[in-house]
Amino acid sequence: MDSNGAGVGDKEMRMLKQRVVDLEKENQLLKKSLFDLSVRFNAFIAANLKGASSHSAHSRTPNAFFYDLDALDDDAVIDSLVADDSFSTTTALPLSAIPGAPSLASSLDPAAVSVAASTIANSIKKATDVTLDFAEPEIKTSSRETRHFYLKHELKGHSGAIYAIQYSPCGKYIATGSFDKSIRIWEGPSTTLSQKEVSILKRHTLNISDVCWSEDSTQLLSGAYDQTCKTWDIENGKYMDSYDCDGFVQCVMFNPIDKSQFYYGTTRNVLGLMDRRKPENALILRNDAMINSIHVYKDNSYVLTADSNGFLKTWDIRAGQPVQSVLNDQTRKPISHIAVCPMANAEEEPRYLGINSYDNVMRVYDRGLQPPETVPRMIHALKGHKNKNWPIKSSFHRLKEGLSMPKRANSHDELFGKGDDGVETSDKYSEPIMLLATGSADPYVYLYSLNSNQGSNDLLQRLEGHTDRVYATSFHPTEPILASCSADCTVKFWYSGRRKIPRQV
Repeated sequence: MDSNGAGVGDKEMRMLKQRVVDLEKENQLLKKSLFDLSVRFNAFIAANLKGASSHSAHSRTPNAFFYDLDALDDDAVIDSLVADDSFSTTTALPLSAIPGAPSLASSLDPAAVSVAASTIANSIKKATDVTLDFAEPEIKTSSRETRHFYLKHELKGHSGAIYAIQYSPCGKYIATGSFDKSIRIWEGPSTTLSQKEVSILKRHTLNISDVCWSEDSTQLLSGAYDQTCKTWDIENGKYMDSYDCDGFVQCVMFNPIDKSQFYYGTTRNVLGLMDRRKPENALILRNDAMINSIHVYKDNSYVLTADSNGFLKTWDIRAGQPVQSVLNDQTRKPISHIAVCPMANAEEEPRYLGINSYDNVMRVYDRGLQPPETVPRMIHALKGHKNKNWPIKSSFHRLKEGLSMPKRANSHDELFGKGDDGVETSDKYSEPIMLLATGSADPYVYLYSLNSNQGSNDLLQRLEGHTDRVYATSFHPTEPILASCSADCTVKFWYSGRRKIPRQV
């Protein structure tokens, strides 16, 4: 390149960097605006509290997000809180609920509360819809023939950021939950290439935070910031019921052996068990921090929780208390998600966990063959993606039992253990492997190949196609097909290699 070309390139780079700086400033102002609006809503609630009796049953409960109103009138104080790494438009969301506000519903003007909550929700959407033009150096990828995964399909329909995504256990459908307050059910990619929208589910009044399928793929469970969990009959496309919860619902999961029961975690430190046959007898367990993600054991004997203090806790449901507690990171950064790698025998409890954390490190743990009798052992610390201050989620794909691969596979055949005749081989490698795909606060999906040996991992590929944060990923239950959802309001499907995906047996 001549000197003139180099000069033009440098100028463009400086302009891109300045654009990033300007957008970051704009993002900070939006965060401050959201925080300020939340504080003013807090003041509105506090003003109504003054007229209530000091012995009222609607008394305010302490909460980590309840700040001194007089101090927060100072813009400098708000600026310092916004600049704090612990503050983001996500971690500050519990403030918009305002401690005590739900319990005051009967004493406040419902219309005023509804307007205020709607205004805050719209501000959240505005603050989270900022798109940054990332001026990172491009990661070069080769042609489709040698790439491990490539973009195959895109689904559009949501009008807000898509926060949750999950394939049905049968692999036929995929569910997405969005900031537009709706859940959409789609037909997954097939040989007909017709990704139909099966249904749109609208009953929630605020952002959808999580979705979960029943084991038989006939029902869906959803949780949202409207402090409810709802159930849906997918076979008939019908709404079933709604269940009130204490706090913003962060995560939900059906009992794997009984879909009449489900679990949920909230911003009010609640791990709840709801029996839909007797909702009045709901079990409430109290943690010491917000519960951001849960995993229910296959036999329903234990529940694993991940919280905002950075702990993984295993709860004995019958005893009503944790029997194991593991600190994920010494700095106690919040954990945003638990992903589990399915076993070859679907009835066995998953051995490997993937933990998304706000410290930009994803840790993979080996729990042994009989959790929770053994303490989880960290075998991988994965870097490259961005998770800081954003609730990013991930998913596993398990490759065939007994297969492993070199640190970097050179072809699709090497990656998926195919011989020259296209038949799966079982003697080339001795260790089982898995793929782990995580979203990121930048507009990429990061795909890692993992061996069961400690430290044996590799960033296999960075998938490019989204234009904003990638909140979550979900692998097809049996095939190497990956779905991702993003703040750009789209769902994208990524296929492996250039060959046709083999039929499910």
